[in-house]
Amino acid sequence: MKCLLLLLYLIISLDALSAEEINQVAHRKCKFRSGNDYKDCYRYYSRVYPIRESNPVPSSSKQQSLIGNLQEYGEPSSAIADENFLRLHFKLMYAYWVKHAQKRGSNLPIPILRLDDGYLLGCGKRPVSKSPNIYCPESNEITLDARPLIKGFSDRSNLNLNYLSVAILSHEFGHHVNQHIGREKYLGNEEDEADWKAGKYLAYVISNKLMPLEGLTTGANLFFSVGDFHLQSKHGNPKGRFKAFMKGFNDESMGIGSFAGEWLQDTNETFSRRVHKSYRLNTEKLYFDVYRFEIDRSRQITGNIFAGVIGVLSCSQGNKEDCAQSLLIQGKAKPEGWFKKQKMVIHCKSNTFDIEGDEFESQSINSDRKGQAQYLSQRNC
Repeated sequence: MKCLLLLLYLIISLDALSAEEINQVAHRKCKFRSGNDYKDCYRYYSRVYPIRESNPVPSSSKQQSLIGNLQEYGEPSSAIADENFLRLHFKLMYAYWVKHAQKRGSNLPIPILRLDDGYLLGCGKRPVSKSPNIYCPESNEITLDARPLIKGFSDRSNLNLNYLSVAILSHEFGHHVNQHIGREKYLGNEEDEADWKAGKYLAYVISNKLMPLEGLTTGANLFFSVGDFHLQSKHGNPKGRFKAFMKGFNDESMGIGSFAGEWLQDTNETFSRRVHKSYRLNTEKLYFDVYRFEIDRSRQITGNIFAGVIGVLSCSQGNKEDCAQSLLIQGKAKPEGWFKKQKMVIHCKSNTFDIEGDEFESQSINSDRKGQAQYLSQRNC
């Protein structure tokens, strides 16, 4: 009885901490242990501290202060996840969405950002390291680790790990907002709604000069392959996800004709940057760097062919279970979507355009199905 009273006194006398602070303390006290010893230690320290329940709503001045802090922070490391940078964005993300929740007459608790190696408080209490990039609705926890996603990514030359992490975090935070204030644009699709919310936040970030456009476009190439713990709906194909994401981006941004740094948003789905103009006898050429979203079906075709080959082998060898499984997955390999950086040349005199390096010759301006060539021609020729 005395021991129980002593423990109760100890708990009451301790300063109350937020759930996130408790997780950090528990990991710090147990980080030199391993296996079940670490697990038991972590569980003990994660329960011994009282949780601070206060959830102050950030003021407008606090929001501007966070923007100022991120502007002063500058560009983060491209190769190493910067925890301070990500936590600043996490706070700004909450400040951004809590105001949105207030307008809808809803309360939005602050979630817990898990960047440690401990255990989730909900969702099976499994290791954080085994559950990267998820939102756990039971405990309002968000895990974040972009490194597993870039292992199979072929083009890392312009990839900034921290900007990618912000894109992932904005999607998972979108699930948290969905959980507490509901869906708004995609009532029947959890993932599209989270993508829409991610697009809104990233447009807000770019408009406040906290991320270059390249951070968005390069990160988006991996963003659309992100999976998470939400099982009530599956991620759609890249084009569908991209449209939901860009819908959010355009709902928040200034729209067509606005600038993101030196880049012009020339359609709802494309951006351009004029490189130079060339004058010659009876011709005038305009040169642009452009971002255009493209669908790559090569891996989809390869995946379906591979599934078909395995299906034939399994069925011919009489393995009914493998045969049924292989037939089930045939045709289900999905295409991939990419924000592709290319060079466009517009011939003002002949009213044609060309994308350098593609398989097509110069085409009529009006044949660009994305509308980018038409917009740039009207604006610049």
